Amino acid sequence: MSSLWLKGEERSDRITALMPSNTPAPANSADRLDSWKEIASYLRRDVRTVQRWEKKEGLPVHRHQHDKLGSVYASRMELDSWLSTRQIAEVRPGANGYKIRLAVLPLGNLAGDPEQDYFSDGLTEEMITQITRLQPERLAVIALSTAMNYKASNKPLEQIKSELGVDYILQGKVRRAADRIRITTQLVEVEDQTQLWAETYERDLRDILSVQAEIAQAIAREIQVLVSRSEQTRLSAMEQGKKKVNPSAYESYLKGRFHLHGLTAAPIQKSIQFFESAIQQEPTYAPAHAGLATAYALLAIAPFDLLLPHQAMPKAEGAARRSLELDESLAEAHIALALVRHHYHWDWESAESNYRRAIELNPDDASAHLWYSWMLLALSRHQEALEEIERTMEIVQATDPHRMVGVRSTRAAAYYFSRDYDRAAAECQKGLELDPSYFMLHYILARSFARMGRNTEALAHLQPKGKSIGEVPLMDAALGLAYAVGGQKTHTKKIVEAFNIHAAKRYIPATYFGMLFAGLGEKEQALTWLEKAYEERADGLTWLNVDPMLDNLRPEPRFQDLVKKIGLVK
Repeated sequence: MSSLWLKGEERSDRITALMPSNTPAPANSADRLDSWKEIASYLRRDVRTVQRWEKKEGLPVHRHQHDKLGSVYASRMELDSWLSTRQIAEVRPGANGYKIRLAVLPLGNLAGDPEQDYFSDGLTEEMITQITRLQPERLAVIALSTAMNYKASNKPLEQIKSELGVDYILQGKVRRAADRIRITTQLVEVEDQTQLWAETYERDLRDILSVQAEIAQAIAREIQVLVSRSEQTRLSAMEQGKKKVNPSAYESYLKGRFHLHGLTAAPIQKSIQFFESAIQQEPTYAPAHAGLATAYALLAIAPFDLLLPHQAMPKAEGAARRSLELDESLAEAHIALALVRHHYHWDWESAESNYRRAIELNPDDASAHLWYSWMLLALSRHQEALEEIERTMEIVQATDPHRMVGVRSTRAAAYYFSRDYDRAAAECQKGLELDPSYFMLHYILARSFARMGRNTEALAHLQPKGKSIGEVPLMDAALGLAYAVGGQKTHTKKIVEAFNIHAAKRYIPATYFGMLFAGLGEKEQALTWLEKAYEERADGLTWLNVDPMLDNLRPEPRFQDLVKKIGLVK
């Protein structure tokens, strides 16, 4: 349809050239552009975009006055002046800090096989990543965890706009046949439901990065965001096909991402084999190294606690460093390296540097902000942590409402560590309204109730439901502490015995033994286990200086020595 329209315009232009104009043209004919097509070409945009600019943003376009035909012309000088003014304005965020908001809805899987969802879901995540990098100061992109709630959704655009508050929506479908892919995409302005741009790409899978770059560039043009010179260079290299991928490696990488988002120990562990397979086939593919680093780091820390830190963290560190050698601009690799330095090396200054760098690269990455706030809490930098949590709250409200429950649990933990148990409990209750099954909220709420002497309520939130002792050691340890606080120490000892049995089958951090013995009042045993946790580099030790459950150990010289060795106090 657009091609017919253009032909009509060209026909109009030819007629106009033969007709006298009633409106003065620019004095210098070399300065003059005599059609929408010429104006669009000069501005390096399509016709629809420049027409929209004239209508909504005052693009200086003049009209010849005819009885029936309204042909247009413009001055290069006037366009340059308008464009420079507009670009200066765009360097800053929109009025009052407003950001353009865009949602990339999950790409439809045209293969008809649910087993292939990893591919379409993975491409969706990759597109979100590419678009997020365009101009973070002015563009907010809905995160994958929230976007996935609209998978196969038939919700009308008005409802999506109401729920997410977005200005634009990118929709599309993907079909894969062997090493060929076909992607159809369209960008819609939600306010007036106008299709701004649509394209179909049929390429070899090796050129998938080029497709992603082309889509990102098209979106940047249509929604009028400026792209930094470094990002433009990166996208141009991708668009020109300078970066190709091994199809088999890319498929393994997407499978790894799919399992990594499972967010329980088993699928995260499974993601490792796919990331390693991708690296084996394509050793220089930086995102695969970053994914591998993330998976190993997560499995060595709470709440997963599946792998020995000495086993997992060096692998995570090696993969993160390799990823950054290949591409320093990957925020995920900086986060993974920060996790290693934070939870394993206890190198607080370097960890903070990596968290800050990740946030600089992707200011709207809620996970970077949340991990950073947890580190600030561990270091007793309470006010800074609360400020970081508030920033995260603003980010998820704008780009990832699905993550609000995680922010609530982090803020609840902040109140708990500051001994404000009433506010911690209230925050947990707000979070449980969003997701009654979110176990970290039950964990913090139970520990808050226990400190308030409401032990029956604490136990109700910790009693295993379909899980045996040892599956989630973090929750089991909290249950044992609640029993101890309530005077039911026999039950606490049974959990200690169960931990001893399970330790022969899976990793149980020594920290949890130390906490349980502290709850039982056996200080020497507790300190011995905490010192063992220090040798393990167990994750739970990061909370040593702030956890109320260890208050009875604080006066002990061995405890104080441990806190200093970890660097939690000077």
